Amino acid sequence: MPKNPLNAGPRAILIVEDSTDFSNLLKFIVEEDGFAGIQFPLNSDDIVGWAKQHRPAAVLMDLALGRKGGMEFIEQLRADPDTSSIPIVVISGRDLPMKEVIQFQLMGIKYLRKGRVEMEEIRETIKNAAGSAAGKKK
Repeated sequence: MPKNPLNAGPRAILIVEDSTDFSNLLKFIVEEDGFAGIQFPLNSDDIVGWAKQHRPAAVLMDLALGRKGGMEFIEQLRADPDTSSIPIVVISGRDLPMKEVIQFQLMGIKYLRKGRVEMEEIRETIKNAAGSAAGKKK
């Protein structure tokens, strides 16, 4: 099977976060665990293009992003056949109603609440999400 040059380095984790400090923290965490932390530029609307270019093992998604919300990005990723199976972990400061948490669960999306989750749980959730993507790689 020919090797794909996009997969030659560490597996990528796409970070979609508007807080520079938290984005840098997530990048540090994923890189410490051997992944390449790719920070999505929030001045871009092309989440699908970025996902196709970097082929992330998982996407870490904030919901409140400014110009465009995380839910819009999630819908775009899920609508494209090439990105629909990428695991998504929502890490948000918003308290979500139980109905929305259940919707995420039904979509296979893990939801973590900033400030109410330990860093070790974030780390383990990322590793589990990225690990679940390993069997889905083409």
